[in-house]
Amino acid sequence: MTEAPAFTILAPVNRPPDLLPFAIRSVLAQTRQDFELFIICDGASEATAAVARDFEAQDPRVRACVHAKGERHGEAYRHQALLAARGRIVCQIGDDDLWFPDHLEKVEALMAEADFGATLPMFLQPDGTPRLHFFDFADPVVQRQMAEGHGNAFGPTPAAYRLETYRALPVGWSPAPADVWTDLFMWRKFLALPGIRCATHFAATTLTFPQAMRRDWSLERRREEIAAIAALVGRPGFRDSLFREALAAAARRTVALQRQLNGERILGRALRSAVADAECALTEIAGSRDSEAQAGLAQNAIQRLHDHPWRRMLPAPAPRPQGS
Repeated sequence: MTEAPAFTILAPVNRPPDLLPFAIRSVLAQTRQDFELFIICDGASEATAAVARDFEAQDPRVRACVHAKGERHGEAYRHQALLAARGRIVCQIGDDDLWFPDHLEKVEALMAEADFGATLPMFLQPDGTPRLHFFDFADPVVQRQMAEGHGNAFGPTPAAYRLETYRALPVGWSPAPADVWTDLFMWRKFLALPGIRCATHFAATTLTFPQAMRRDWSLERRREEIAAIAALVGRPGFRDSLFREALAAAARRTVALQRQLNGERILGRALRSAVADAECALTEIAGSRDSEAQAGLAQNAIQRLHDHPWRRMLPAPAPRPQGS
């Protein structure tokens, strides 16, 4: 038997083969070449299976695993592959995603200090602008949100975990409930392990093209988009230019959010002052036994609220429709 590779890579696919070759070539172009790659066809067409077998025939590190359609997203087939896996570190790539050439290199550095983690997810919007999702997976708050809430900080493509950690789980990849994302269902199993070490590598090493943003795109249009970017991922400076553009956009969003929060704080202070005035007026009204005096005090309270500075901070009311 040959020496065990450092990495095991899963590449699940169940759609036509149009996008798969770009993802696989981005794996084969890695600076770290000591990997094994399982292309897992989950009820994919014969054309897709043929592409997987072609890659298997050309490279002994590639295995084409062709299956009938499994339950949900064929998660059980991923588990089956990992039972045969030999790499120390497990990664995964979507058939419509790309890796930059140093992804495995950066993942190995990340896994030196962690059992489970991810690089920063970067994705392209349909207009071609890049976006980054920032998170610190070492933060218990982030872990708790993923374990108990509905948010998912990252998908499979930037993720990595130790094979020994995976094999310590009571249950590995398995069909997820209908209302839970497949990857999040898997991540929660890791997060339930006592003492698990989680971490983020604060750089983008992958690029995704979310299908949810391209629901009205044809497969041919998606292939053209990914083909154009795939030709650039290995060029010096390309990732840096995307990263800078994404950082600039994130900075603009942060400034806008800060302005919004500052406005809300100012409005909140003014509103609390207005409420205090109203409480004083209500106390005065409650303390009076003269109905006419109460009416006068109430009118005064209404006027004080009307004239209070907080009202000037509210948006103007929308005009009422005619006849309403």
